[in-house]
Amino acid sequence: MSRRMSQQRSEGSREYFDLYRQMDLGRAATALAAERAMHPLKYIAPVASIAVLALIAALPWGLPSEDRFFLPLLPVIAIHYWSLRYPAMIPEWFVFVTGLGLDILTHGPLGYWALIYLAAHSLAVLSEPFGRSGQIARIVLFVPSLLAVAALAWAVSSVYFFELADWRPFALGAGLAALGGLMIIPVLHVLAGSKPGRANANLARGV
Repeated sequence: MSRRMSQQRSEGSREYFDLYRQMDLGRAATALAAERAMHPLKYIAPVASIAVLALIAALPWGLPSEDRFFLPLLPVIAIHYWSLRYPAMIPEWFVFVTGLGLDILTHGPLGYWALIYLAAHSLAVLSEPFGRSGQIARIVLFVPSLLAVAALAWAVSSVYFFELADWRPFALGAGLAALGGLMIIPVLHVLAGSKPGRANANLARGV
């Protein structure tokens, strides 16, 4: 009698476990389906956000030339964010074309911002292992990366014109771009959503 009751309890526990596992698999499958539905957006958002910020940077806005330097640094925010979070989603050729397009639209030296944007992309990719700790780590990496990009822009400008460029517009631009990042990064974070592969891992583990 006791053995039969024990077997019944064991079978009941097994059925409960199987039902719980099926529910978890169902939730994982639903999450995977939702992720697949959002998959195109995950590829469009990085490219679109960089392109939109580049177009904003190309607009005149009626600002004096010495106060406009923060505008071309706005795409750097998106380039750094996406390259640090999803390096494979930002091809180097797109970063180069974005910078070259900005050079053409602003009548600047051809290749100037293309070089700066490629440097920003490379710096973010090299920093990617340090950004795996989470959003806070990526924000901490953003400020020194932005300063490094601004310093490189100053150095390239000095070499191009064969004289030391005034560092103050570059410093002011970096500061204003950092403040702009406080508004732009949360928007990019919303566009990023969950990290790809999360639901796949859950489904594979069955949890």
